[in-house]
Amino acid sequence: GDTIFMLVMTLCNSLSLVLGAKGTLIGVLLNIAGTAMYAINALGIPLYGEVMGSFLFSIPVSIATLILWKKNSTKSGEVKFRNMTPKLLLMIIIATLGATIIYSIILKQMGGAFAFMDSLTTVVSVIAGLLFMLRYSEQWLMWVIVNALSIAMWVMVLISGDSSALLMVVMKSVNLCNALYGYLNWRKLANKVLLEQE
Repeated sequence: GDTIFMLVMTLCNSLSLVLGAKGTLIGVLLNIAGTAMYAINALGIPLYGEVMGSFLFSIPVSIATLILWKKNSTKSGEVKFRNMTPKLLLMIIIATLGATIIYSIILKQMGGAFAFMDSLTTVVSVIAGLLFMLRYSEQWLMWVIVNALSIAMWVMVLISGDSSALLMVVMKSVNLCNALYGYLNWRKLANKVLLEQE
């Protein structure tokens, strides 16, 4: 039963990222399903930051993403992506560092495992989720960071004796590669929008 659950979760998350990198709405729908399953799995570790981030943030943001992307699409259904200014990028980095430190203290007080790593992956996921919703191509770079850190976190869980973490390591590795592709594709699409506006 656990293996089937993990397989379906992995497929939902991986397909949502591949389709999200292409800029399709079906990718967002698959993300909702995969995120809910991921949170259920993380609850058993316990990685409270991942659970809270999923149910309190990721799923509601995915619903908002569906609405905003539809409003910012061409007549042919292609989403209009955009690129960040250097000033906005700097503000995002500062906010990420501050929020990570504060949230890691909260998670440690709750007795969560790997509090700083859990905080960092959750905070970066939250910010990347907002940037995804707002159609910024740089959000994919944040997912590169999230997936690299998540791989390290799940390797630690695997080393601690939980063999089910191996599938999570594989899933996050696939997601890391896809995030690199997503960044390149969205950047290309955002530049296309800029050229059309000139």
